[in-house]
Amino acid sequence: MLRIMLHQDDQRCRLELAGRLCGPWVSEMEKVWRSAQCSGKEIEVDMREVIGVDDAGRDLLAAMQRAGARLIAEGIWMTALIEEITGEPPFPDPKPQRCRNNVSHDKDPRIRRDRK
Repeated sequence: MLRIMLHQDDQRCRLELAGRLCGPWVSEMEKVWRSAQCSGKEIEVDMREVIGVDDAGRDLLAAMQRAGARLIAEGIWMTALIEEITGEPPFPDPKPQRCRNNVSHDKDPRIRRDRK
């Protein structure tokens, strides 16, 4: 299963994916990408929650990248896949994750750190 969430404004179309980009979901993803809603806009593909990609999914990501899409990924496996497709590291998430309650791990009283 693949969840595709489309976020857009006048200039950008962001596709947020979660699940597996494989089987019949590849063609669904391609339909969304090629839709009139995304036509002529900057495309971002957020794959931080993708847990699997088959050969057809990989081919679609490569086609999207060649067409100018910006691929966003994290994690060892997805980073390696994107580097294989593009020949360079993927873009990091433009909005870094924050710690729960905006508490820095360095100052979290629940974490003990021995200092010299």
